[in-house]
Amino acid sequence: MKNIVTALENAFEVCRLTWPHFHHFMCAGGSQHEQLPTVEGALKLKKSLVSTRWLLLILLMAFWTFSVIAQERLEVIKVKDDFNYQQPLSEWEKNTAIHHLYSSEGGVALRLYTGFDHNFLYLGFYVTDPFLTFKDDFSLDFQGSDHLRIYFFTSGNAQLKEPVTLYLLPNSKIKEPLFNILGASWRRQAIIVRSVLEIRDYFMAVAISLAELDLSPRGGQKLGLQILINDITSKGETKKHWIFGEKVNDYETLVFSH
Repeated sequence: MKNIVTALENAFEVCRLTWPHFHHFMCAGGSQHEQLPTVEGALKLKKSLVSTRWLLLILLMAFWTFSVIAQERLEVIKVKDDFNYQQPLSEWEKNTAIHHLYSSEGGVALRLYTGFDHNFLYLGFYVTDPFLTFKDDFSLDFQGSDHLRIYFFTSGNAQLKEPVTLYLLPNSKIKEPLFNILGASWRRQAIIVRSVLEIRDYFMAVAISLAELDLSPRGGQKLGLQILINDITSKGETKKHWIFGEKVNDYETLVFSH
């Protein structure tokens, strides 16, 4: 997104700088008192106009790319009623929609799996991270540990409403995943969490009751979703990786398939 904005700014600047020359040339052509440009000047003007033409083309392509990104949606496909969220990752890959969402230069990456049945929304999070620590399993937001924060926008006017936040800790001192919920009074039985932990990656499987999300098991249902990876580096620094945009309200939309 930042690259697109930069391209737009550069294109506008070149157009601003070259337009006066183009305007002067066109006006000079219609006046008997204006001196025609020299050959050298005409060549410079032609080169400038050609550059402007290419930049305008880039500008149009950038607008088109921006439009495609803005309209992107994350599909949630219907799974069989006997879908088992505890199955291994290989089975999730066969039975759910796969979204390759994020990869950073530091090696942190995220792949999302989505599905639904008559009762639950199923979300699978496969995260790679060269350094993992889960020492903070006592604070409500797990700030001192590597963990995920999932933000759900359940209202049609979601920009004006605080999202429901789900904190997911892949591992703890009791060797089990933990979770906390902020912004909603969901029943603890309405959400089920499982995790598989490796040295440099983990997979978290989450099943959430559709009723708690104010959703029904039919195609066309929509749910705003934002994801944050809270990354603790080997130096003890905390890095926050927003999966969509740069803040919580830059969310994408999950759309249930028909």
